[in-house]
Order: sequence, then structure tokens, then C-alpha cells
Amino acid sequence: MTSFDRPGTSLNGWHAGERAMQHKMGYDKAPGVSEMWRFIYGEMTDQHQKFHTSNLHFLPVVTLDKSGRPWSSILTGEDGNIGWITSSRGVASTLLLKPRVWEGDPFWDNVDQFDPQDEEGMLIAGIGVEVSTRRRNKLAGKIKRLERNSESRKVMFDIRVDEATGNCPKYIVIRSLLPHPEANPSIVYDQSTMSPTDRLPPDVISFIHSADTIWLGSAYLVDPESPEAKLFPSHLGINHRGGRPGWVRVKPSDGRTLVIPDYSGNRFMSSLGNIEYTPVASVLIVDFSTGDILYLTGDAENFQGDGAEHIMPTHKSLTTLRVTGYRFVKDALPLRQEEDIEPSPYSPAVKLLKEEIELQGAHTTFFQGLGGKLPQATLQRIDLHSPTIATFTFRSTPLSIRPGQAIILDFKALLGDPQYRHMSEGKPSLVNDDLIRTWTVSSYHPQTASNAQESESQSSFQLTMKEKEGGLVTGALFNIARGLKANKPHLLSDLIPFNIEAGIVGVSGDFYLPLDEAPSEGWTETQQLFWAAGGIGFTPFLVMLRAILGSTSVNARNRSWDIVFALSTREPQILLPLVGEVFKVNSSGDEPDGSAQRPNVRLHLHLFTREPVPDSLVSSLPFEVTAHTERLGERWFVEQKKTLDGREAYVCGPAEFENLIVDSLVNVVGLEKGRVQKEGFAY
Repeated sequence: MTSFDRPGTSLNGWHAGERAMQHKMGYDKAPGVSEMWRFIYGEMTDQHQKFHTSNLHFLPVVTLDKSGRPWSSILTGEDGNIGWITSSRGVASTLLLKPRVWEGDPFWDNVDQFDPQDEEGMLIAGIGVEVSTRRRNKLAGKIKRLERNSESRKVMFDIRVDEATGNCPKYIVIRSLLPHPEANPSIVYDQSTMSPTDRLPPDVISFIHSADTIWLGSAYLVDPESPEAKLFPSHLGINHRGGRPGWVRVKPSDGRTLVIPDYSGNRFMSSLGNIEYTPVASVLIVDFSTGDILYLTGDAENFQGDGAEHIMPTHKSLTTLRVTGYRFVKDALPLRQEEDIEPSPYSPAVKLLKEEIELQGAHTTFFQGLGGKLPQATLQRIDLHSPTIATFTFRSTPLSIRPGQAIILDFKALLGDPQYRHMSEGKPSLVNDDLIRTWTVSSYHPQTASNAQESESQSSFQLTMKEKEGGLVTGALFNIARGLKANKPHLLSDLIPFNIEAGIVGVSGDFYLPLDEAPSEGWTETQQLFWAAGGIGFTPFLVMLRAILGSTSVNARNRSWDIVFALSTREPQILLPLVGEVFKVNSSGDEPDGSAQRPNVRLHLHLFTREPVPDSLVSSLPFEVTAHTERLGERWFVEQKKTLDGREAYVCGPAEFENLIVDSLVNVVGLEKGRVQKEGFAY
């Protein structure tokens, strides 16, 4: 390629695919994006060359097979040490690589096509990543010289680099790697061509779902006779993509289509632009703990807006890869990571596919129609229980919400559309914040035949929440609450005139009490429950208790309820009165709904806290309370084994808390894991 206008760059602008993707994402209107191609240099700088030759244990690359499909590979030196890449003497912007390629890596087969008589060379791209520091540099070019030994599987080849650029470190997981020359590669699967009905094996799908890093290969392939070929010649690209384990999903419907969510990047759109023009791609996944490697290639497609949300609700941009070939090689990489890793703080929460959510249960409803406006919820009232805990009442159209389910709200109307941020070192979560939040609904919504009719009880819902430190949405809501309490407290009871709105994305969750449903097989007259809550995780149980006490269902009222509730909290003087209020109001018989006394409900609350709890508070509660000053742990489950045995268990709290409770219930009490439900939001 020749430079255009600016010395050092090899490009003549963005090619058609990149321009199309920048337009779809709205980046073409952003200042400077149209000229950012000038940061892609036509040769390697001395700094980049030194980085590749002095810092890298491995180099992911992409090459094409004989059918024109890209395959991502990972190359290393024979023993896993640094130093297998050197500068080619006397040839500018050229790297000399001396890897040993194990059986199963597609690079070995693809370089069969290398023709030493072809002056153009063979297309290749690579990305150097120093995982211990998050430094990375991309390159693309052509193999100009290649030699290989079939017996030792050693290869020596030159890459003439004509595209080179640094890149951002956002989603890289920090790892410490050590050479592992004892690696012993073995091919588990080698299905380079799949039939139309083939599916990926279950262990391969699990491997994909456990990955926090993939290497995405792409190709921009243009007809050499076309006018575009002179300005934008064919080239390959490979890039790092990262997220939390599980961020890449596989469609259950066909068992072979990967869904790769697109997170905020540098707006070049190089990888997605290549896919937009040439709809093929490859994915490489490496387990640095075991050395296992998965190679995937297939047909790729980009989805934005409604098309993306139809596949992965609430996500606006993604790429699918329908796998047409794969290979899985165990113990191949001659490197191993030490145990401790540092995940990227920029990686957002994992989102599930719409079809995955539907398979988990038919109890999630999404209100977003294609191109349609979300139904709105208007903030009606705020009840402050403390400076950081409050109940927010929203007015809305009637909703069907089971006790314990959550509502998904979009707060762009309140906070404005998120603005593009390349980096945000002070608060990384802002980079991919879509302002969509999920909370358990703390009000009770009976499932009756009158649900379809408008009524006062069905036209609002309540959220009892704790302000999250540094939280963008809870911070805004609590600032409103505190500001009104300080200046105009009478307005807290009627906020409708302020028109503070949130879009209702949906109602979700299978973590609910099937209170109003018809009796099923195994129905008993006495329902024995165990609830465990960590902190504000008590909210689902607040509404479950409200439902048990206030239900007009004959099935619920004809049963006896025996509930053991373990609550771990630092704020007992706030949370206990909330539980007590629910118990008193809904069992007093003084409510307008005519609720009768409920002697068939027994609640024993075990309180775990190191905060002082006044005797007067405990004695005022209409249920049994046992206070514990120690942390909730395995010893308590040993003591309560007989009491907890056979109960239906519900657990809600931080992940560490949930894991402790579930392990104790299964391993100490002996409950079947299927009898233990954990709270888990899809968003």
C-alpha cells in the first residue's frame, strides 16, 4: 500500500464496511472519527517492533483456509519463552517468527497455500498482547518468506507489516504467565467442516461459556479487479475481546451460533467493519490454566438496535458467529497462568439470550416492541427509612408480578442518553452503563382474574432499595429524596407533578413464591420454608411475606406456613421494623381489603448482626426473633439441621453469601440442590 496525504499511514480512509458500521452506531457524526484511520501506520514503529520482539510469550494470528474462511491461531516459541520473534535484519517493518506449531492448530494447514513465487505474499494479521500489563499492539500484512519442518513442526517465516497500531487495554484480564514446555497436545475434536444440522458438543459449549477472553479474526476481501481494490486492498484483522466469564453465549436453539456482545471501544469499527463487508469470522479461546485451545470459524453477522435486542434483551450491538468448523486441542499451550488474575473493571455484567431466558421459565415478560416506546413508570412517592434505604412507589399501567419477581427499568428519561467514553479510570462502569437497572418489587400483586381490569392496587408498584455507593441511578433517586426531605418534605408523598419517569423494560425472574397457583403434585397442607437474606437481599422475602399474609387465594389460606428466616445485616434497626410492619398490617384484619387474622403463619427470624439491637425493638415484633452476634456460618446449619431438613429454600444476597448458604444447605443439611433457589437477575 502507498501512503495517502500523511506520511506513516498505509490507508486511504475507512473502507465501505467500516463506514457502514460507524454509521449504524452513530459514530460517523462524532468529531474526529472520520480521520482516525490516520492513526493506523503503514509500518511498525521502533517501539512496536521492540514490544513484539521483547515482551511476548505468544502471538494470536489469523490466516485463511482454502475456502477463504478465517481461522484464528495462537503461536508461541517451542518452550514458551520470550524471544521467538525477532526483527528481520535489513528489511524495514518486518518481523521474523520461529514458532513450533502443534497438531490441530489451523495455521499449519493454512500456510500450505503459501507460494514463494507469489510476490504479493500471503495475508496474515496478528495482535501482540502483554497480559501482565494490558499493553497491546495490532499488526496486519503478508507472509513474504516461509520455511517449515514437518517432523519437528517448526516454522520460520517473515511478516511484512503494512498496518500497525496501538490499542486500548480496556477488557484485558491481567495474568502472570510462566513457560510450560511439558505441554502434551492432544486433539479432542477436529471437525473443520460441519453439516447444516451439526451442533457443538456440550463440553465445547461449556468451554465457550467459561471464557473471559476471545480472539476475534476477520477478513476484508475485495475483488482485485474492482475499483475499491486499489484504494482498499484485501487484508485480515484480529482483535482481543473480553468480558466476564459467560459473556459470550451459544444459542440453545441450534447449539452452534455464538453471540458476541459488542462493548464500547475505540470507534474504529475495524473488526465489525470487516465482518459487515465480508461476513465471515473466527474465534480463538485459550484456557491459560490448562493450555486447552478451541478454534472456531464460521459465518458472521452484525446486529444493532432492535435486531440485537431481539437476540439479547437490552443490548444494542452484537455479532453472531454460526460455526461451520471447529477444532479442540487439549494441553497445547506451552504456557500456564499463575492462580491470581485481575479481571478488567470495564467488563459489564453478563447478559443472557432471550431464548435462554425463555428456556429457564415462562415467567419473564419484555415490554419493548420493535421500534416501539417502552411503557412508562412515574415516580409517585418516596418513603425514606434511613439516609440510604427507601421505598420508591411508581405509578404504572397494571402489571403481572409474582411475589419475589423483579422489574427492569430504563432511566434514560431521567439521566439522559449515555455519552460515549473511551476510558473512565475513576469509574470504569460508566463506559458501558446503559442506565438499565433491576430491582425486586416489594409490593404484592395478586394473580387474580381481575388483573386485566384497571384498579388502584394494580396501578402502582414499590421498590425498596439501598443506595449504592457511587451508583449513578440510585444516587440520583436518593439525591431527589434527600433534597425534598430537607427542603419540602410534604412533596415526598406526591411526586406525580414532577413527572420523573423510567421506562419499563420488563418483569423477570423465576425466584418467586408460587402462592396463587393451583395446587400441584406433592402439595401439602403445611408449607415449610427457609429464607436466607444478606443485607438488602431481604427485599424478595418482604414481598413473599406480604403475599402469604395478604393473599385472598383459597389455596394460600388453607395452608399452614412455617418459615425460618436467616437475616444477615448491618442495619437491623431499619430492616426489622420493615418486616414487622408487613406482618402487622397484613394480619391485623383492619385493612380495607378485609384481611383476616392469620394464625396459620409462623415466622422465626434468626438475626445475624454485630450491631446493637434494643430489646424493646425485638419485643415489639409480632414474631419470634433470635439474635446472633456471630456471622452466619456452617456451625449454625449444623445446629439447625433437623429444623431445616426438607424445607424449600430461597437465598438472596451477595454472591459470596449465596454460595455459603447453598453449600451449607446441600452439604450440611442434606437438601437436594433442586430445592434451593437463588436470586439471579438476567440484567
